[in-house]
Amino acid sequence: MGIIDVITGGLSVFFGFDSTVTVIGLILVVCLLVRVELKKAILSALKVSIGLTGLFLVVDLIQAAMTQPIGNIVSLYGLNKGIIDIGWGCLGYAFGNPYGYFGVFLFLILNVILVSIRFTQTLYVDVFNTWRAMLLGGLVGIASGSFWIATIAIIVFLIIDVKAADIAAPYIEKINNFPPGGSWPHGTHFSFQAVLAIPIVRVLRKIPGIKDVNIQASSIQERFGIFGETTVMGAILGIAIGLFSKIGIMPSLLLGVKMAAAFLLLPKMAAILVEGWFPVIKAARKILVGKLKRDDVRIALDCSTVIGHSAVIPTTLIMYPIALLLSFCLPGNEMIASVSLIIVLWESAAVNAITEGNIFHNIITLTVIMCLFCWGATLMAGPMTQLAATMGYDPAKGLISAWDATGTPGVVLVYKLFSTIFGF
Repeated sequence: MGIIDVITGGLSVFFGFDSTVTVIGLILVVCLLVRVELKKAILSALKVSIGLTGLFLVVDLIQAAMTQPIGNIVSLYGLNKGIIDIGWGCLGYAFGNPYGYFGVFLFLILNVILVSIRFTQTLYVDVFNTWRAMLLGGLVGIASGSFWIATIAIIVFLIIDVKAADIAAPYIEKINNFPPGGSWPHGTHFSFQAVLAIPIVRVLRKIPGIKDVNIQASSIQERFGIFGETTVMGAILGIAIGLFSKIGIMPSLLLGVKMAAAFLLLPKMAAILVEGWFPVIKAARKILVGKLKRDDVRIALDCSTVIGHSAVIPTTLIMYPIALLLSFCLPGNEMIASVSLIIVLWESAAVNAITEGNIFHNIITLTVIMCLFCWGATLMAGPMTQLAATMGYDPAKGLISAWDATGTPGVVLVYKLFSTIFGF
């Protein structure tokens, strides 16, 4: 295990940095490999890091603002359930467990081979977002007691990830007017949900009365005037949640301002992120086309590059209360979503690519997919708590889980597959 320990240790140090720092190094390396001039490479890396930093700041703003209202709703209306939502707190358990790094390392080597033999189009340079695979490795490793079973689970998971990305990429490019060559695997957090949406949307397009309803962002703004603007919708939603949770008049107004600010700033941060990626995509595509004599190779990108479509924010605003209500009322769900609610933004963007911007179909499709997240988070709370307990968490505090990671359908699917095969 000596060489494995060296590789795992090196990757652990690399991923120990904040993602906004790690991405600078990654993009600089990729830029230089595909011969982007140094000035453009530095600017691209900084813009991507700035875009991610801005997105994380906005996400933190929403999460912090929603903590008290959701806590009040739980206590006021007697909706308490047994699983604690830790949201992106799963990151610490992904990067902290010893089972994840080697599997990701092997997959990155395998990925180059799979691209060269045309098994996949996606070259997984978005290394940071393999963290869900690392978390899966920890879950499987602790439950099975086997390093190698965990390693195989990671590889299977990431192969599913890139294949889903291959399927979803043309839809995502089309709706976002993205230049050819992008792919959005993101640890099954994005493209996998888009693939799940494909059969759902096909069914919706055959149902009388539903198939003909096509609500676009432009029609909302035309019909509702200023109330159809995303910033105003965000303010109204924030105030409504504040009043419903009885946090007070002024705190409710402040929550409205924060929600409005968040949904004004998110597309702007995404635009900066995209601007940084464009030179990398163009240069990489040119090199890959020349070297491999093919024009279908895609570079894996962070899914935040494609949240800027005009229908995404309205869909997200409408889905927030629906998703919250689902976590309260859905049979079989035992976790009230709090910090996990933020993922609705990215899920909206994934589904939006399949519905071609139809907000009505977005809402129906997302409601179905959110049910899967609820059930998944509940199902995986035991393994997640077991993993956390090996890293210092006190299980006496209660079961823990999250939508984005343990509840992600791709993670649940692979974990249950391996638990069935290997009997853990």
